[in-house]
Amino acid sequence: MYVSGPPEDKELELREHIEELRKRLVRICIILIAAVSVFYYVSYPYLLSFWYSLVGKNPIYVFTPLEWVVIRLSFSVITSLLFLYPYIIYELYLFAKPGLYDHERKFLKAILIPSYGIFLFGTFFAYKFVVPILYSIALGGAADPYLSAEKTLTNAFKLLISFGFFFQIPLFMVLSDRFGIVKYSTYRSLRVPVYILILVFVTNLTMDFTGLTQVASLVLFVVMYETGLLILKVLNSRKN
Repeated sequence: MYVSGPPEDKELELREHIEELRKRLVRICIILIAAVSVFYYVSYPYLLSFWYSLVGKNPIYVFTPLEWVVIRLSFSVITSLLFLYPYIIYELYLFAKPGLYDHERKFLKAILIPSYGIFLFGTFFAYKFVVPILYSIALGGAADPYLSAEKTLTNAFKLLISFGFFFQIPLFMVLSDRFGIVKYSTYRSLRVPVYILILVFVTNLTMDFTGLTQVASLVLFVVMYETGLLILKVLNSRKN
């Protein structure tokens, strides 16, 4: 049975949808497992370099052998996801494509590539500037239990990922307004509720005991959201 629209808008039964999703997820998992295995094998020197770039000459404290294995595995998973992000998004897009309207497809095509670039820039910015500065303030060069590999690196991973996503906010807002998904007036009216939700989320997300990384994440979100609103305001004023 066909409905009006492009040829790919073929209606599928629920069983066929599930089977299609399963096939794509299996492909993603196979490639991800292979990538994680490779990155885990070569991760040791890169993980050491990553550590010293964040905390300077402070030594690594690992309290159990399993802790170091978990840290290397986490580092490998995150690195693999960064490299495989375009492929994963492409597979999920192909799965969702038949059920999308034309303007939704155009929106996704317009946002996928630049969002990946902005995500990488956000993580690099946090890695190069934000995390080392916050750690130097929070730790003060002192050797304490916070410098355990698990706590320090897990906190850094969370901060890098949050900066990568938050940097994409203006792009998402502009494109969603352009394609009629969420308008400028809606973003403006939801400003306060959104800030409250992010405040609750960030303050309940364990990062570091000083609260500096939570504050940095919250400030970045507000700055990016306000930047998106400003850009939308300028664009809408030009239309009028």
